[in-house]
Amino acid sequence: MPHEKKVKELMIHLTDYPHIPYWFTIKQAIAIVKKASLGLEGKLEPTVLLVFDEKYQLMGSLSMKDLIRGIEKKFTRSGEWMSKEWDTPVFFEGLFTAGVKEEAEKPVSEIMTPVKETVQADESIIKAIFIMMEKDLNLLPVLDKGAVVGVIRLNEIFNEISKLVLGE
Repeated sequence: MPHEKKVKELMIHLTDYPHIPYWFTIKQAIAIVKKASLGLEGKLEPTVLLVFDEKYQLMGSLSMKDLIRGIEKKFTRSGEWMSKEWDTPVFFEGLFTAGVKEEAEKPVSEIMTPVKETVQADESIIKAIFIMMEKDLNLLPVLDKGAVVGVIRLNEIFNEISKLVLGE
């Protein structure tokens, strides 16, 4: 019977994956995402940061979508920028450009997504696949004895499946 890989065999170790404390600003997070997308050798660019508290407990995750939404929310979702006569927002020229830097000073804790799903390092990758498909996730934090030790992304899962399918 062929060996089925465990999550820990495919995961990216936490020391190799970008993560930040909850008090970092959106601006700092954007800089880290931009730098990290160029920095993981042999890995596709990460689109999610993990966010930890001061005791290194996982609090949430921060995707590129979260970062963009955190900056644009004031300009496209707030009632003060909406026209009463239309269902769509009114975009006043110059407001976004002028306000982006101000919004980027907010802490990431205001915009992060709480982590609800994790997978154990010793679990089979089929468990990670199930959780990711069921919950529509691209990344799962990997736990060992209650501590986050890494992440497994859809990229790693796909690469493993492609090796099996193509006989590599």
